[in-house]
Amino acid sequence: MHIKQLECFVHLAETLNFSRTAQLLFITQPTVTHQINTLEDELGLKLFIRTKRKVELTPAGVSFYNDIKDILTRTNIAVAKAKNHAKDFRSNLSIGYEGNIEVRYLPKILSSYKERLPEVHLYLKMADYKQKRNLFTDHKLDLVFTVRENICDIADAGYIELFIGRFVCVLPKGHALSNKKIIKVTELRNQSLILLDPINCPSEMARIQNNIQLQCPNSTVYFSDSALISDTMIKGGVGIAVMPDFVCSRDPDLSIIPLDVSDLISYGIVWDKTNERSEIKEFLKITMQVCEGLKE
Repeated sequence: MHIKQLECFVHLAETLNFSRTAQLLFITQPTVTHQINTLEDELGLKLFIRTKRKVELTPAGVSFYNDIKDILTRTNIAVAKAKNHAKDFRSNLSIGYEGNIEVRYLPKILSSYKERLPEVHLYLKMADYKQKRNLFTDHKLDLVFTVRENICDIADAGYIELFIGRFVCVLPKGHALSNKKIIKVTELRNQSLILLDPINCPSEMARIQNNIQLQCPNSTVYFSDSALISDTMIKGGVGIAVMPDFVCSRDPDLSIIPLDVSDLISYGIVWDKTNERSEIKEFLKITMQVCEGLKE
């Protein structure tokens, strides 16, 4: 079993198409077939069910995919790190982020960091709320941008607060509620609501959302994976979104109105306090400087 076989398997598991897999890997379709057949023979397992009309994973294939994808990713990272050490990089720094909030300040942080420490190789991992916690506790990430409650019970986790968020409603300009100074939860009754997926959002956010649903039993509720998707749904006329203010985009077509709730949510950056590497300390310092600048 070798890397090329695993790459073929992962791509085929995701595309379920031999022709598309061959295109993605810049190889021929018979080569893909050979790699998969060889892998199945070596494992003594059927990973795919193949007919003239479709390709699908077997239960064994699903299990193998769930485990091997992460291994393959880490293998590729390990190879890249080894190559980097053969060049001019003296160390590595891995950072977990979610992609919505960080888009406003992360580019400036990275630019300043690379200017000061060009010899450090940076690895950025986009992950959801739960994945970031797991990757951090497994020591696969050095730094994580997340909400406080995600890490408050982790031993040796240091936390620097970057923003304190209030809950807001995000709605299209011209909406009947868009001229309000503040929106009461009861005013959301009979409105279509866009909420963050409760499975992958902070429990504090899930609690607020649950309270809104209890007070607005007749509202149609849509769940979104991210603030970015929520913005798209709002613009498409699907409904009104509720989210912390620090994740809101500054889109001129949208209105952001405070929600009449007192709850706050803390968002910041996390690191392992037992890890005293200067690369981590410098990243924390730059992050605080950039985020303070945004508040001015």
